[in-house]
Amino acid sequence: MSLSFVQLNGYPVMVYEKGGVKYYWLAGCPHKRRPLKDGKVFDDKIECPFHHAVFSLITGEMVKEPQSKTPCVNCKLIRVVVEGGSVKFEGEPFIPELPKR
Repeated sequence: MSLSFVQLNGYPVMVYEKGGVKYYWLAGCPHKRRPLKDGKVFDDKIECPFHHAVFSLITGEMVKEPQSKTPCVNCKLIRVVVEGGSVKFEGEPFIPELPKR
């Protein structure tokens, strides 16, 4: 298994490969729209480095709530579908940003 990052249509995308299958996800946490590039990867999951929400890299589902006062309602990773040179997002894509200080 491996995780890599690419740019598709101007958006950062994570490519998780396991057993010859590639899973494409927008590389942003849906909770507060933070980058997942430095997230901890384990057991087919990724942990957001900001509020520690955990998402499946296979299904995109949130498997652990963020440690935050702000809830994450209906949170899941945004699937990216790559077919025949076209790129489609299953959800509204966004550019992840670091917190403003």
